[in-house]
Amino acid sequence: MAPFRFARPAAASLVATVALAVMAAGCQTPDFQGPVVSSPELATPTPTSEPEDTVVPGPTAAPIRPGFSDEAIRIGVIADSGAGDAVTGGSEAAWLAMRAWAQAANSGGGLAGRNVEVVLFDANVFDHRAAVREACDSDIFALVGSYALFDGDGVDVLNDESCRLPDFPAAALSPARRSSPVTFVSNPASNAVWQAGPARYLSERFPEAAASVGTVVLDLPVAFYRAQRDIEAATAGGFDFAFEATAEVIDEDYGALASAMSEAGVLGVAWSADSGRLTQLLEAQAGLFAQDPAASPEGAPDEAAEAGSGQAVGPTFVLCGADCYSPSWAAEVAELGLDLWVSIGMFPFEEPGDNVELVRYVLFLRETVDEEAEVDLVGLSSWASALLFEEAVNRAMFASGGGLSRDLVIDAARTITEWDGRGLHGPTNPAEGTPSPCFMLMSPTPSGWIRRHPATQGTMDCDPDNLVDLVDSATLGVDPTRLHSAETAASG
Repeated sequence: MAPFRFARPAAASLVATVALAVMAAGCQTPDFQGPVVSSPELATPTPTSEPEDTVVPGPTAAPIRPGFSDEAIRIGVIADSGAGDAVTGGSEAAWLAMRAWAQAANSGGGLAGRNVEVVLFDANVFDHRAAVREACDSDIFALVGSYALFDGDGVDVLNDESCRLPDFPAAALSPARRSSPVTFVSNPASNAVWQAGPARYLSERFPEAAASVGTVVLDLPVAFYRAQRDIEAATAGGFDFAFEATAEVIDEDYGALASAMSEAGVLGVAWSADSGRLTQLLEAQAGLFAQDPAASPEGAPDEAAEAGSGQAVGPTFVLCGADCYSPSWAAEVAELGLDLWVSIGMFPFEEPGDNVELVRYVLFLRETVDEEAEVDLVGLSSWASALLFEEAVNRAMFASGGGLSRDLVIDAARTITEWDGRGLHGPTNPAEGTPSPCFMLMSPTPSGWIRRHPATQGTMDCDPDNLVDLVDSATLGVDPTRLHSAETAASG
């Protein structure tokens, strides 16, 4: 294991405050109201009036709104605000985080000497393409911190010469968005390189269970593409998948899935979807084994005992991704008594330590936006990508002697090849979309999340071999012509 440790001078008062803030995390009705709000159903913001020009423009001339003035710079955020969390979680957290980041930037003098204004574009899950079009037609400078389920819809519009907004989303969920030449993510995912470290670690710890793993794929294209990459990488990490099923987005019979997994002799579960649906599956499994202890897969008792779960029923281990990490979910799922491992690529809220940016995210979120907002990895990822955007703006102005334009920021972003989100995650290469090899494993307890691997606080497992090259799933969901165009643009 190659450890990655964050080290930076800290403000003790900030650390104490963030620790108390995390402990006081709460939930409330989603609040998507902010300083400026826009959506596909609302009128496009009125353009700024321009002075009359005596020069007659050419027949194809079209004004491109720069998104900034001497006083302000306007940033757009695309989120699934209208649909709540019915299909995807995270959009609320992204929007709140961007409002917090704007407050933080403005408290320090603004960005590029300008006050930051934030505009929300509602993708409403299925209207992402319309949201992209509206953003392109609006007076904004860039898209920053966005998080929407179908974020691949409209990528061609985003990359068209008439738009080409610098794009710094919280995450690129779809293969198409990952291959966009104007898109840069602080902690990126790659279509062709994937994280296999968690599977490798659990395979070494529970070899018998790793030889009979089951997974369930949500019946959505974006979920399918992700799951197939997860499966290929986990297989390279040592998992042998004995069961794979598809789950309906709504009204899935998780009792039937639990029974089918038991009949297939599943000893380990790998999960790629959200925590709510995983809870339904785990509750169904717990109910199944409570009714019939013999339904517990053979081999589970010994390895479950090794894990220290205190349970001799159900799967030996359950592995979930970062979608399962939230303060409110820990106590709920811990009651099931299963050995659940959650892999994350950001430093956890339970260990603020001297992580200044993690502290700033929580403080500005709670003190300037919503005092009851729950801290969230999606929100933290939005914050990290906003920091990446800041870095690109600063580099663009330095390289140009004070000039600022969208193309300058895109060019500057292509020079950022070493980045760690100012200590929020392991080292990445945003310019080429290369992910970090770093991860850590957390487990839920009735009192909150605890670190499982690596054991030393403030570190991550950063072995370069954690990343594997994908073959079978590398091009799933990727238009070969767009991929070639993206590669050409990036190399140019």
